[in-house]
Amino acid sequence: MAWAFKVRSAERDAQTDSERLGSISAAIEAAVASIRKERDALRARVDAARDQAAFATGTDYDEYLTRDAKDAARIKEYEQQMATGEKRTQELDRQLGGLGAVQEAFNQYFAGKVR
Repeated sequence: MAWAFKVRSAERDAQTDSERLGSISAAIEAAVASIRKERDALRARVDAARDQAAFATGTDYDEYLTRDAKDAARIKEYEQQMATGEKRTQELDRQLGGLGAVQEAFNQYFAGKVR
């Protein structure tokens, strides 16, 4: 009794490849969108902290000489928030750059394979 070897149709193979590669493409796109959303929201919060720090700092050239300790502490807190936010923003930009390279390589090798 001979066993017959069968392969799937070319259409079925193309569908399987498209689904497999589509899930990878969707995961990359979702990660990029998530990072952009986080980065944009973080930038808005850093900008708000910068505005609050500027307001708390005041406009007089010698205001720092008579600044209340409570205001000085608040300004220091804003500065820390801004520094932490800027550091995270840089990391998010680095991740976007890396994922952009991954997308570019993916598209180079699998262009036309994802529906």
